[in-house]
Amino acid sequence: MSDPLSPPPDGGQQIQISINDTLKHGTYANFLVVSHSAHEFTLDFCQVLPGGDTDSVQADVVNRIKVAPTMVGKVIQALNTNMTAYEDKFGMVREIG
Repeated sequence: MSDPLSPPPDGGQQIQISINDTLKHGTYANFLVVSHSAHEFTLDFCQVLPGGDTDSVQADVVNRIKVAPTMVGKVIQALNTNMTAYEDKFGMVREIG
């Protein structure tokens, strides 16, 4: 989950990551729902569009990712590392809402 170009710290094999043309542009999400079972974590990435006059807001799932519990710590570590690097470069992120 770190820099794919740097050698792994434990001396393991380097992983070469490839991405196909369909996925390379990504999908925008501005809302995340996380749930779990005994065997997996589910991350539902959603788009929330500005609503009308109702009290409810529609969140459409644009991608669902299932992750093994053994991966969750590495995901959190990678997010923390990248958030620190982002804030060092661009400044503190202000939470909205």
